[in-house]
Amino acid sequence: MLVVPFDMESAGDARGFARALAKVRRAARGRVRQLAVVAKIEGTATLNDRSRELASACFQAQLERAGGAALRKRTLEILSVGCEGIITPGGTLYASVAAPRRRGPQGLVMGHARSAPVPLRDRYSLRHVGAAERTVRAAMRAAGLTAREVAFVLIKSPVHVLSGRPTEASRGAAALGAAVALGELRRPQIRPNSLLRDTKLHGTRTIAFSGTETECCEAVVFGHRPGGDPTLLLERAAMADLLDVGALAPLAEGKGEIVSLFLKAGIPDDGNLRGERTTVLTSELPASKQLRAAASGLAAAVFGTTRVFVSGGAEHQAPAGGCLAAVIRRRRS
Repeated sequence: MLVVPFDMESAGDARGFARALAKVRRAARGRVRQLAVVAKIEGTATLNDRSRELASACFQAQLERAGGAALRKRTLEILSVGCEGIITPGGTLYASVAAPRRRGPQGLVMGHARSAPVPLRDRYSLRHVGAAERTVRAAMRAAGLTAREVAFVLIKSPVHVLSGRPTEASRGAAALGAAVALGELRRPQIRPNSLLRDTKLHGTRTIAFSGTETECCEAVVFGHRPGGDPTLLLERAAMADLLDVGALAPLAEGKGEIVSLFLKAGIPDDGNLRGERTTVLTSELPASKQLRAAASGLAAAVFGTTRVFVSGGAEHQAPAGGCLAAVIRRRRS
């Protein structure tokens, strides 16, 4: 498995991605099975923002030049708009370069999958949850992972902009489906009115995003199993709230170079933090933008870097008000 970070000067700048892609192709020597592009794109992050589509078009053009339609078909994008705070725009290219074999030392692997389009009438319903579950299971099969071996899931989910709280509902449905796929929840626990209401239903290994540019559920899974890359390790931490710096300490103090850093920021439904009122949910600024800005400062202070994938809104991805962090590090020899 290969992990290559890249920076971006603008939403339409794919030069760093092109260099990362060239590095992967040289190292893989024609053995690339799947590619995943995970990136933070600078933009307004509103429903009519097209910065994500611009970045995707530039990435797709580079993939076309490098390997044509075959390489584009083997590539999945998880592009999240919004670099508020002190986030350096850019992302990481992940490459799976060998067939799923369960021989050899324990190491990190990656796999991805995409669902069929989720009809508008099914979005935010149990069918939406089911589509997310099937997508995560398909990604696990691509990586040769069992549910127990999965360490971390990234899943993007379509929205229905005419619905109330569309981005929150999209993230929540995807997170519930992923939790079922990983065995953290059982299907009968999730009822038609559970979404965004029953906060006791949540997973612990998933970061979910909504996407206006997709009609499908799209998932990338990471996990450890025999035959994976022993030089890479994914570690995860559950945070009680956005001030829980202590939960991040083991990740920051671990041995080896951090090559990917993820942080999902949440806040309780009442907008309070440790009993004190905040305006995150009541000001004119979208809550997700405030959460990204706050979380980016936290990550910079704890990890000493601005290269972090921060996402706001942890519906069904953690206990109420909780947050989730993960790092991929390269072990020291």
